[in-house]
Amino acid sequence: MQPGANGSWRQNAGLVAATLTNEPVLTISGRDGARDYVYGQDFTAWTKRLDPTVAVENAELVFVGYGIVAPELNWNDYEGVDMRGKIAVILINDPDFDTGDDRGFGGRAMTYYGRWTYKYEEAARQGAAGAIIVHQTAPAAYPWEVIGSRVTGARFDVAREDRGARARALRGWIQERVARDTFTRAGLNFDQLRARAQRQGFRPVAMGRLTGSVTLETSFETLQSANVVGILPGTSRPDEYVIYTAHWDHLGRCAPVDGDDICNGALDNATGTGGLIELARQFSGQGAPERSVVFIALTAEEQGLLGALYYQQNPLFPSRQTVAAINMDGLNRNGPTRDIEVIGFGKSEMDDLITEAARAEGRRVEPDSLPEAGFFYRSDHIHFAQLGIPVLYTKAGIDLLEGGVDRGRALVADYIANHYHKPSDELTDAWDMRGGSEDLGLLYDVGRRLADSEEWPRWRDNAEFRAAREADGR
Repeated sequence: MQPGANGSWRQNAGLVAATLTNEPVLTISGRDGARDYVYGQDFTAWTKRLDPTVAVENAELVFVGYGIVAPELNWNDYEGVDMRGKIAVILINDPDFDTGDDRGFGGRAMTYYGRWTYKYEEAARQGAAGAIIVHQTAPAAYPWEVIGSRVTGARFDVAREDRGARARALRGWIQERVARDTFTRAGLNFDQLRARAQRQGFRPVAMGRLTGSVTLETSFETLQSANVVGILPGTSRPDEYVIYTAHWDHLGRCAPVDGDDICNGALDNATGTGGLIELARQFSGQGAPERSVVFIALTAEEQGLLGALYYQQNPLFPSRQTVAAINMDGLNRNGPTRDIEVIGFGKSEMDDLITEAARAEGRRVEPDSLPEAGFFYRSDHIHFAQLGIPVLYTKAGIDLLEGGVDRGRALVADYIANHYHKPSDELTDAWDMRGGSEDLGLLYDVGRRLADSEEWPRWRDNAEFRAAREADGR
């Protein structure tokens, strides 16, 4: 292995760490007076603007449905409203989530429009002073505790020339019970408006005369983290690249549970990082392939896929010369399975490659069992996909050799409810890594096949990243 970042093992990534120095209070005022809400319990808030004090004062609340502007679907949740100086109140996920009807958003399968990151970005483009997302466990795909655990410590962003000015002032979440109470105060019915927002032609709704106020006092630190990059140069086509990625970071200290405030991230993502190292060892041991193989341990995934975003903005290898990217974010710890899940199945010909590899091992490939959770948009590969690079992202299968689908589903549900982004994501005697080892073998087979061939996997016709690939001449 050789250094892969212009002669270094490290691709230094400039980040900004923002830490709240006050305990903000969200005040929602109306004709019935003012109500204060508790940070962490009722709401969370932060800012990407690099100002010591950011205040939103008496900003009108406007319900903007799912906060989506999709011209290709003739969909605009901001139609006819000037959001300058106002706070957008937004639903999580897509309009199709409840019914499963495909109105262009994939049915229950989440699209990028359903991601909280998109909703903040769009609210900023609309000129809103702030954006608050209503948390609901099912469409968010995780309980409030996942959000509440982020109230301590720093939040990170890549260093930006505009010092975060375009991101506007306020980003936040509120508990569903707070949202329902607020809609009632405005004389609105939350469930009826939510149903209306799921239909084309929805228009924003002013929330009576309710206004929101919050002050954020923040200290900032500029620092350098790094993506760690190694490359095994190809023997005959070294300027063509197959990339493997996994994020090496986790949350560090987080909201304590039974006195334990260390979020170890053993599954998420020590397993993926260990897998990355093992794949590098396997490729090296089997001899250099025809194409170059790159191994990138990405930083700051848990802070918003920032290491991958930095790579996207500063690619080490041209996208048009990158054959594919294979990402690992949590390996199977539950034992051998008859299947393996492909997240984002149906988007590219990478599906075909892993299907063939799995069939050779007597296993099968299944589509994402939780497409409504939007996992395809929640890990680092998304920023490689946005460059047009076909990606493969798998999750552990759920058809366990010991216990079948019922036990597999139960273990997945238990992890999401009780261990995801919590101190209890740690190594225990119950772990059975035989399944993870088998899955890693499949990812090796796919990467090795690409590295020793002239194949260029393509996006499917309906994939949102196809245009970027074609713009690269691929």
